[in-house]
Amino acid sequence: MGRRLMKTLSRRSAISLALAAPLLTAKWRPAAAAALPEYYPADYSGVIDASKAENGVLVYSNVGEMNWRPVLQQFNTVYPWIKVQTLDLSSNEVFERYYAEQATGKSTVDAVVSHSAATWLDFVDKGNAEPFQSAEDSRLPDWSRPAPNIYTVSADPYVIAYNKLLLPEAQWPKTVGDIVKLVKDNPGQFDRKIATGQPMASAASQNMMAHYVNAVGEERALAEFAALGPISDLYRSAGPIMEKITTGEYLIGYRLSGIQLFPLIADPTRASVLGWAFPADGTLMLMRHIAMAKTVKNRNSTRLLIDFILSRDGQVALASGGLMPYRSDVNLPDGPNGYTYQKIAQQIGEKNIIRTTFEPRLLRPPQELVDKVNAAYKVQG
Repeated sequence: MGRRLMKTLSRRSAISLALAAPLLTAKWRPAAAAALPEYYPADYSGVIDASKAENGVLVYSNVGEMNWRPVLQQFNTVYPWIKVQTLDLSSNEVFERYYAEQATGKSTVDAVVSHSAATWLDFVDKGNAEPFQSAEDSRLPDWSRPAPNIYTVSADPYVIAYNKLLLPEAQWPKTVGDIVKLVKDNPGQFDRKIATGQPMASAASQNMMAHYVNAVGEERALAEFAALGPISDLYRSAGPIMEKITTGEYLIGYRLSGIQLFPLIADPTRASVLGWAFPADGTLMLMRHIAMAKTVKNRNSTRLLIDFILSRDGQVALASGGLMPYRSDVNLPDGPNGYTYQKIAQQIGEKNIIRTTFEPRLLRPPQELVDKVNAAYKVQG
């Protein structure tokens, strides 16, 4: 993910949040067992009591402080005695640091969060996910549990963005196919005026591209890459692309992280410039996952945190931080942070949502496809 909008104030700063926040619904007050959701285990109050003797929760994640803040504020209104510390790392660094510390026998991490499917599967295969069933398990869709003991935190969409002041309304793209048509119908007009993320730069991007090609078909995908690749500027992060679309240096960006766009369009000035769309011919959804680590030291507190993140209230709080909830019972007011998986499915059709998965054959594309995509985008080696 791009770091510009998600970076922490200090890369290794601990977040301890006990700030005032809007009150949660009564069902989430743990003062008495009767206040818990009716579907929670009968002994859940014992988990809450046991957490009071623990030492907080340490999370390694690729989620920035800005995104964590609303979730932890809400969590601390429910469990004010639990100090949550997060370390903001890249998706692969989450696991690299875990393994390095595990090898020394000094790891104290309780939970890990990342979106890198290939490294997640390796993590699971090595037995590093602590056996755990969330109290929210029955309220979650089947696809949100991609492997034993792994849960989906959020479903983060990839979007099209464009400068709606410089691009005539008749040319505002709603699909990737629209962009291809614009390029073909207007030779030269969009050269170096379009940008996207590097398609094969990381395990996560390769995973997304493999899912995209599988969903839309290799023939269509390669035709799109052939049309757009030679005229697209490539970036590792969507942040600079959004900035340059705003200033007019670029007219269009595609395959851009929605969680980097939504905070920008919350600003009315930016919203007056930045147009955007969920591609109706295929919107990629990057799944972000969480697991209790084998090295967990504070099991009860970690369970409470994961259960809260997966709860309805936790998912609503995630939306406030720019991540996108996927529970079917989450209804948000319209606005930049008001999108849910269900809203997008209603808008573009469930069949046009492309979720990343742990399917082994799609974790990384075959080298032949990597070479074809890199050739289309003029990427060396």
